[in-house]
Amino acid sequence: MNRRRIGLILGPIVFLITIFLPRLPYMSMVAEKVGIFDLAPQYTLGLLLWIAIWWVTECIPLGATGLLAPLFLSSIGIVEWKSSLQAFTHPIIWIFMGGFILAKMFNKWGLDKRIAYRMELIYKGDNPMIASFFIACLPVFILTTTGSITASTSIVYPLVLAYITSLGFRRGSKYGEATMLALGQAATAGATFLLISTPPNLFAKYYLENNLSISLTFIDWFIVGTPQAILGLIISWIIVFKIIRPEIKELKIDREKIKRKILEMGPLTIQEKIVLILFIQTLALWMLPGIMLLISNTYPNLDWLYQIIKNILPEAAPVIILMLLSTILSIDDKKIIEWNELLQSINWNVVFLFGGGITLGYGLSNSGFAEWLVILITKELNKRLDIWSVTAISALLGFLITYPASNTASSMITVPIATSLAISSGINPLPAVISAALACSISSALPSTTPPMAIVYGSKYIKTWSMFKAGMASDIIRLILLIIIEPYLSIMLCNIKGIPIFIS
Repeated sequence: MNRRRIGLILGPIVFLITIFLPRLPYMSMVAEKVGIFDLAPQYTLGLLLWIAIWWVTECIPLGATGLLAPLFLSSIGIVEWKSSLQAFTHPIIWIFMGGFILAKMFNKWGLDKRIAYRMELIYKGDNPMIASFFIACLPVFILTTTGSITASTSIVYPLVLAYITSLGFRRGSKYGEATMLALGQAATAGATFLLISTPPNLFAKYYLENNLSISLTFIDWFIVGTPQAILGLIISWIIVFKIIRPEIKELKIDREKIKRKILEMGPLTIQEKIVLILFIQTLALWMLPGIMLLISNTYPNLDWLYQIIKNILPEAAPVIILMLLSTILSIDDKKIIEWNELLQSINWNVVFLFGGGITLGYGLSNSGFAEWLVILITKELNKRLDIWSVTAISALLGFLITYPASNTASSMITVPIATSLAISSGINPLPAVISAALACSISSALPSTTPPMAIVYGSKYIKTWSMFKAGMASDIIRLILLIIIEPYLSIMLCNIKGIPIFIS
């Protein structure tokens, strides 16, 4: 039997075994605490394992597997049907759509080729691994300064897709797979780059300031967060290419031929200019709230303006504007993109995949499973812990919970637990909170773990098994480094800010 057939049978068998096992330790206690029926946490654990097995083995389309979450969780009353179905239109999914639509418009009018030719001339050498770093990894990593790893990936995705195809690498190519996977990994690493790069960072700031009266500024984040991002960028890039091992040793690029092709294309057409304007407009609207947040932190009197912009321009809004304008604008009676073309450009497999992941996250929270996982790890820790143990446990919790839940949800679960664990051990909670928040942004082994991985999976260049192997290797190394390095960085920050490490 091949891997897919094994996965197809193994998934439901594991589910049934899990729910018919005797109650696992603390599960009944947790179910009673959250006010749900006794079997709910164990049932959700079984479903999580079933879905994970099917996602990893790809025995059926990943989007179809995502439908298991609403079917089984809503039918039994753990998640309301309304919430389950709304997950498939979650605002973050609209950002995926934006990336796919931009890629289609670039391709339709030839702007992708023009940009790809220019990108091929950026790196002057012939090392394929280094070329991918400059063309895929570095641009998306830098763009995470806009405050959204999802939007950043959506912006770079069509450009990298154009670069790969222009070099003749089709689906099934190991170099194409490695480059696309490196793009998603670099975006995921960028989540810890700045304080505004992803919600868990901001939640850590919010929790420290509002519950513990400890300030956390953008400059502070450069000490505790940015080093993890840079390490993550380099580690994930190296690991992807060591595991995927592209079929080529050097890029055979005829740069003179590329220059001739650029000349043959002539100046930008009016359609290309419109597509470029729509692209820049979408990028600017995605960046605006993040820029205003930076400005309002420097000039607090402008916070009201940031709040207005944040409310009227959530990340989904620029995509809606893009969809409307691209289907309205036309030149010589030809629309920039026809409505049917727009619909066909969206990878619905990714939409259903991520919607299912969001629903599963609801189920893990509502059933008490996430709380059970925390209790299981911490219940027996009755002795007084040191700072290294507290930060390690906090990071491990954040890392584990992120796989079944979103990084935002996992940070909201883990940060309060990390705080309680630190205070009960007589340690300032800042190191534990920072470690927990950072660990919530590491996972990248499945398309459902983080939006950038779902977006690059939508290119159809990446096999789920390749993503899993490279992601797990990268994630584990990054987690270990986080556990080793972060206490030192946090202690340094506490010393700079004059905050005591130990509390009475």
